[in-house]
Amino acid sequence: MARVSIALESLQALQTSSISPLAKTADENRNRLYEALWGWKLCDGCRYTGTCTIVTCPKNRVPSLQRYFEHYKELVCSYGHDLEDRKDAVVRSHDGIFDLIRILKEKPDITRGLLAKHVFGSPTSIGIESEQEHVIGLAVKALTMVYSTHWLHQNAEHDNGDLVSPNWQKDIPFNAFLEGLFPMVDHPGFGEDSSASFWEMKNKITGNKLVRKGRLTFAPTEDLSNHLKLNRKTGVIEIFHHTAFLKENLRITRSLKGATGIDESLRLGALPRQLALEALDSIQKIIFPLSDPSAVILLQRLVAEKGFDEDCLRFEASAIREAHETNTRYVYFGARLADIYDELENPTPRGLVSRWAKRKGAGHANIATIVAVVIALIFGLVTLGLGGFQAWISWQQWKHPIEGSPRKSLSFAIQRLRD
Repeated sequence: MARVSIALESLQALQTSSISPLAKTADENRNRLYEALWGWKLCDGCRYTGTCTIVTCPKNRVPSLQRYFEHYKELVCSYGHDLEDRKDAVVRSHDGIFDLIRILKEKPDITRGLLAKHVFGSPTSIGIESEQEHVIGLAVKALTMVYSTHWLHQNAEHDNGDLVSPNWQKDIPFNAFLEGLFPMVDHPGFGEDSSASFWEMKNKITGNKLVRKGRLTFAPTEDLSNHLKLNRKTGVIEIFHHTAFLKENLRITRSLKGATGIDESLRLGALPRQLALEALDSIQKIIFPLSDPSAVILLQRLVAEKGFDEDCLRFEASAIREAHETNTRYVYFGARLADIYDELENPTPRGLVSRWAKRKGAGHANIATIVAVVIALIFGLVTLGLGGFQAWISWQQWKHPIEGSPRKSLSFAIQRLRD
């Protein structure tokens, strides 16, 4: 019951975000957020005159991160909209959130329990402990774009109907929690970028083919751990659409040599490079290949109608990629790509006829036969009805001949011969 009460309070906070002190001060803390996350250093022009004077200044990337920052403000709004009247609030400003982000970066192996104790001290009540969990979850979400607490996740709009959210347990290290969310599986087919099966499968699961042939749809997700999840019942594929966030992560790790582990990446404020590359390329090279005009049109429609980040339509290479990073192996999302491919090859029955055929054991191969039999039966009944109607008309014409009809003319001729 306590969880339900907390979730309801958070939902009310979302609905009354206009009076949230944290929400009111979000815009003026935007650059400090990026500094805490990625170590942004603005040029002297930005700091002293408010006018950017250097092309390479990170402030030039602020517009592309607008969608990500809007999500951050939504998260902030979900916490304590009445902070001005509370003396026991866990945080009163964005500084508390930024401090949590910095500690997560410095100590990626810290447990949630130790993190809460280190920052907030011992909780005085269950309510305060829940608030601490919420604020920590907010910092984790800003840093990694994954949910780590049920409280935040229950307030998130979840288009795919998946209400099961991960929860970072008190005695689990932060890096272990993330490794559990993103297990590495060398899936045959998508695990090797040079294999024939990879190119064949890749070319079959473009967005337009999934829509036309598979009758699948796409929904945006704010949780990276849900990227490419397929709900077979509804036919919805979740897409993590914050590509600007992924690109910022790739900029940070671009200068590193060799594969980077999760600890090394987190200390820089980034996700593992392979994970970010897979997420970005699965969007811009596989599902919505930006080299295909029809895929661009589909993606533009999703931006306009479903709220996808407009940055999905911007392809970048030199600033975020190494020269050898042209083709991507999929060890994090390979299994999900294969799941989508399997759905396209063996569609899940969703229509009435399809479900009936599956229950009766007819399978997908017999659906066309069933449809043909139904159509033939309908045409047979229509033909039979037309035949009966024509016979009735003929009988009526014989019984009640009209003036000038052949039957009446013949009767008149016979009568004249008799006379």
